[in-house]
Amino acid sequence: MNKSAILLPNWIGDMLLALSLVMKMPEEKRVSTTLLVPRHMADLVKVLSGMQQITYARRTAGERKSTIAAVRQKAFDSVYLLPYSFSSALFAYRTGIARRRGLSREMRGLLLTERLPGNLRDKSRHITREYAAILNVPFTEPELWQGVPVAPDPEYRNCVVFCPGAEYGPAKKWMGFAGLARLLDGERIVVLGTESDRQAARDVVHAVPDRALDLTGKTTLPEAAAIMSAARLVVSNDSGLMHLAGYLGRPVAGIFGSTSPVWTRPIGAKTSVLFSKEPCAPCFQRTCRYGHYRCLHETGPHDVIQAMQTLC
Repeated sequence: MNKSAILLPNWIGDMLLALSLVMKMPEEKRVSTTLLVPRHMADLVKVLSGMQQITYARRTAGERKSTIAAVRQKAFDSVYLLPYSFSSALFAYRTGIARRRGLSREMRGLLLTERLPGNLRDKSRHITREYAAILNVPFTEPELWQGVPVAPDPEYRNCVVFCPGAEYGPAKKWMGFAGLARLLDGERIVVLGTESDRQAARDVVHAVPDRALDLTGKTTLPEAAAIMSAARLVVSNDSGLMHLAGYLGRPVAGIFGSTSPVWTRPIGAKTSVLFSKEPCAPCFQRTCRYGHYRCLHETGPHDVIQAMQTLC
């Protein structure tokens, strides 16, 4: 039996998009495949896939040495590299795995044995096409994803989840969540995110103190998945939590700023994306070089309401 390893991306959203393709592989192939998972996502991947995994840690020399030793012990025949960084290819080379497949970018071609053309990273089409090519599996349109069920947390049944954060930067952070909360008359709102999203959550709670609950920085990723599974709908910036909602098959309205919904829209049939077709967008920058953030500001709460109505 050919034993394979798949090195998953470091960003939660990219990881989930890649995982959706992994889960479509035949069962006999999944059984012989081990996922190399960045440490901060290991618990979530256990819940969503049930596949064998090795925690991938490389912040220090000691962590890198330990991870390489764990991979070598498994004696894999091949490894599929979904990140396109030089460091990921160097890591794979040091594990001694004979067959190393990935994009030939970042001057790493000599470290790979199966070099795919770097232009497969094409932002004019969905990123899952790139991942399908690396994994050597058929591509299916993102809208055909049916979702992976996670046991819902009954305490949050039929709530609306807001995800106002985006680790990438302010060019992905829509500031209209408080205004949207005021328009959602009678809806129970739960705000998810990290501690860095707490101010946005406080704005929502201040707007509708009797209907909103701030859980930013208080949940693990598996707990967030259980809350989303119970929710009626999720409204999110383009972030890892947006992609988690799509992966779960939940109705999700995704708000895009500097990034492109063509390239990284959420998977699933119950999704809607909002973006402003500004001349400078998508620029894929963390901050707006012009300072106006028009790609975000042109989307208003009423626009989001209309998108939500199409999902319910």
